[in-house]
Amino acid sequence: MTLAHPAPMAIDVPEPGVYTIRLRGHLDRLTGARLLRLIDARLQLARHGHATTRHVLIDLAEVDAIGPGALAALSHAQHAADRCGATLDLVGSALLAGRLGTADRQALAPFRAFPTVAAALAGLEAEG
Repeated sequence: MTLAHPAPMAIDVPEPGVYTIRLRGHLDRLTGARLLRLIDARLQLARHGHATTRHVLIDLAEVDAIGPGALAALSHAQHAADRCGATLDLVGSALLAGRLGTADRQALAPFRAFPTVAAALAGLEAEG
């Protein structure tokens, strides 16, 4: 069986304690809900000592469009990470912001963002 489109999400742990979710294609309410489930599951594993997670990176560099409800999912993910003492940062959101309307750009503004995963890892390492 082959898929017509590549998977909308990919997960990576580029360094111990850093959990990265790369999104592709259209970020909509359904993808946002899947994103929240992944983050909640990872944070629950961390709470129970099964997976060290200090930082969650959401890579938006390959997102081509954003639909209603998607940005609310990012806000909920931020709150979930905050409750567990983890940071949640966006990667590649500047590229996406250029294709968004004013309200959606404003919704992304509160998130700390990095241009690439490598830049995020360097920034997080510098913080200690």
